[in-house]
Amino acid sequence: MASSPRAAPARLPYPLLYAGLGVVLLVAAYASLTLGYKLYSPADIWGLLRGETGQAQIVLMQYRVPRVVIAPLVGAALGVAGLMVQTLSRNRIASPDTLGLNAGASFAVVVASAGFGVSSMLGLSAAAATGALLTSLLVFAIAAGSGGLSPIRIVLIGVTIAGLFSALVEVVLTVRETMLDQLLFWLAGAVVDRPLTLVETGGPIVLIGIAIAFLLAPSLDILQTDDQTARGLGVPVALVRAGAFAAIALLTGASVAMAGPVGFVGLVVPHAARAMVGLKHTHQFLAAGLFGAIYLTIADVVARFVIYPLEAPVGAVTAVVGGIVLVVLLRRRAA
Repeated sequence: MASSPRAAPARLPYPLLYAGLGVVLLVAAYASLTLGYKLYSPADIWGLLRGETGQAQIVLMQYRVPRVVIAPLVGAALGVAGLMVQTLSRNRIASPDTLGLNAGASFAVVVASAGFGVSSMLGLSAAAATGALLTSLLVFAIAAGSGGLSPIRIVLIGVTIAGLFSALVEVVLTVRETMLDQLLFWLAGAVVDRPLTLVETGGPIVLIGIAIAFLLAPSLDILQTDDQTARGLGVPVALVRAGAFAAIALLTGASVAMAGPVGFVGLVVPHAARAMVGLKHTHQFLAAGLFGAIYLTIADVVARFVIYPLEAPVGAVTAVVGGIVLVVLLRRRAA
């Protein structure tokens, strides 16, 4: 007797889902404000909201509020960028990390800082975005020139490029030892001790990247098939890819400039987004933005306690989780 087809998993209505994710994000932000080496009470938070200027409020404003803003912003950016990378490569294990974009952006920032003395947020953001864009073009150009855009080939080339740029970063830091202490924690990916002024430049760049992603969403839905089908349906494939590359570069570059190369967020978040909302990119982007913000905010809180009383870089936490997810995905593909 033939087995009946398995029914699609029931999903929450979109408004309820997004409202729920919004509530979870608020709870995570509250936890980020109150938890850490020093615990703060609801009265301290209420005093901050009322504009009081006590010692607790000053510390909260200088050290906790910036990371409560930067962590979700970076998480949302990397989640949306990861979705676009997986769509363009048609590979569910691709991400800004596995394609070498984080490493390329990091190398560009280190070169700009060490070689040209760039220290402004605008300059570092421009360098990181340029590095991410050039790396993405390099990976896809090499893949196209070596037998076509095979999903596995793209990932293998990306991992190789990432290793190359990571090695070059170590060479630059070895030559310029005075920069080592300054950049070592940043290169591990962290949102601690970041000034709120980073958001003034990084925030608009992230918003522009996400806006481009939403504009491209209908075309990306069709691009999930193949290039020939997409062209037959009227999608300007080259133009859509160029726009997506630009958005990925902006999102990855701004994220690296604000928090360093936080790994594997762009791998984990898209899978969660698809599980929640299905394959339509408009909903995927919204879900990925919200879930990415929640994910990195919670990871930042966890990073404060894994080696307590010291603090681990948030990139170390996301790398552990992402590494486990990557192994699971690879095992499923091999099964």
